Parts: sequence; C-alpha cells; structure tokens
Amino acid sequence: MTIDLGTPTADGRSQLRVTPGVIDGDAQSLYGYHSCHYLASAISGMTGGWPLVTLMTRLPGGQRDLHAHTGTITPDGRVIDIWGEYPSVEAFRSRCEPHINGQVTTHAPITPGQAVELVTQPGEGEHRGDLWWTHHRDMTPCHQHFAREVLRRHGLLGHLKPEARTDRDRMQIEKNVAAERSTQDPAPKSTAPTTFSGGSAMSTLAEQARNALNIANEKATYVQRALQQAGLDIDDIIAQLSQVTTDAESVQQASGMYQQAKSDVEQLQGLISSAVDTTQQYAGVL
Repeated sequence: MTIDLGTPTADGRSQLRVTPGVIDGDAQSLYGYHSCHYLASAISGMTGGWPLVTLMTRLPGGQRDLHAHTGTITPDGRVIDIWGEYPSVEAFRSRCEPHINGQVTTHAPITPGQAVELVTQPGEGEHRGDLWWTHHRDMTPCHQHFAREVLRRHGLLGHLKPEARTDRDRMQIEKNVAAERSTQDPAPKSTAPTTFSGGSAMSTLAEQARNALNIANEKATYVQRALQQAGLDIDDIIAQLSQVTTDAESVQQASGMYQQAKSDVEQLQGLISSAVDTTQQYAGVL
C-alpha cells in the first residue's frame, strides 16, 4: 500500500509503502514519526479500551506543548508501539526523551479521545470520541492491520475483542493457548511399560519435543527484542551521522553501511518471526 502524506513524517518522508505483516522502515516511519497516535488508538479500540500514554514537548520559547509520541499501555503495565515494548510508562519516557527536543511532559493513563485532543493543533478541526481514528476510512484498515501485527509480535492477540478478530487471529490465538497449556500443564507421564508399537515412549517423545519448541520460541523472543533494540540504536546512529555537515566520503559510506545493516536487521526480524510461527504451528499439532 503506497501512502502519500499531506504532512511529512518527522524523519522527512512524504511517501511510504507499507507491506502486510512486515514492520519495516516504512511502517516504523509511518507509526513512529507520524501516526503513532492512530496506531495506539487502534490498539486501544480493538482491545476494549486499553489506556494510552502521550509524551508532549514544549520547545524553548514555545507557547504551546507539541505532540512527541504516543504508545498503548497493556494490562500488565507495559507500553507497546511500532518500535517494540517497554516495561513501564517511565521506561517508555526514558527511552524516547533523549530523542525529543524541549521539555517533555507525560500524560497517562488517557483515552484515545483525550490523546487526540492533546495532539490536535489550533485550526486543525475537532476530533471527538475514542473512535476518532476510524474517521479516515481509507486508512482505517491499515491502522487495524498494524495494530494486530504489534499485538501478535508481543503475544497479545488474545486480548482482541471477539468482533475484532479475523480467522487468522482466531487460529493463532488457539495455537498460543494450546502451546501455553502444554507448558503449564504437561501431560502426566504414563506408568505403562514401553512397547515397540509406541505407547508411552511416543508420548514422552512428544512432550520432549513440545518442551524443546517452547524453549526455542522463548529464546527467539529474546532475540526479537534484541533485534528491535538494535534497530532503534541503528536509527540513532543514522540520525547522528545525518547531522555531520561534511561531504567526506567516509561519512557517507558509513551512513550507507548502517542503512544496509538496518535493512538486514529488519529482514532477520521477519525470518525469525516466520520461524516462530512455524514452530508454534508444529507445537500445536503435537
């Protein structure tokens, strides 16, 4: 889906191309530097009202607070956005604040309706109610899709309202529940003697396989989070290099190499996500 923006993103992009199921640089530019409050409000609306946290900033000499970034607060107190997850509202602010100019203030917990009131500038019109993010009908499916993708990546699809679930969501939720049950309530070991035709030996092997797959997926989750952090750090490096006012070939070459590294990290994230999905599907069969 190609998106032409009337107002450029904070990282200076006016046209983006987002891909279903892929959180890449374009998706991060859209929902990290432009429409984060749309994504956060979509997650809230589709989960039944999770609260939001909005960071506002006032530039030196400014007369009004400006919107900096918005995330969604999960029931266990974490904050999620297009970049990843943070253990608390305080951690969310601490991670974002070094990249925000001016004096930062935190508004949380707030509703999507309250968030858009903070975001809206004088003369931009009024947005009323918590479902304001659905008023742009052409973009609503995009917001909903990436809201689901963020929830999926953090194991939160089960919090979707029933009416917000697609068939794919339901299948994934069922697999997640089955995998969780196999971890929490493993089948009791049989006391029957081992036979050549299978029996208890096959049950034990299946249990060992499930445990191995669960451990693999747990480790994959750590890798995914590390890659998400690496992507954020590479963005910081690229931003710093862009501020170097020189035509030195070495700086330009380094910037290009970091851009390639960011692309490689994103591709690796996609491969790991696909691998996790595959192992979860197999674990559900066992």
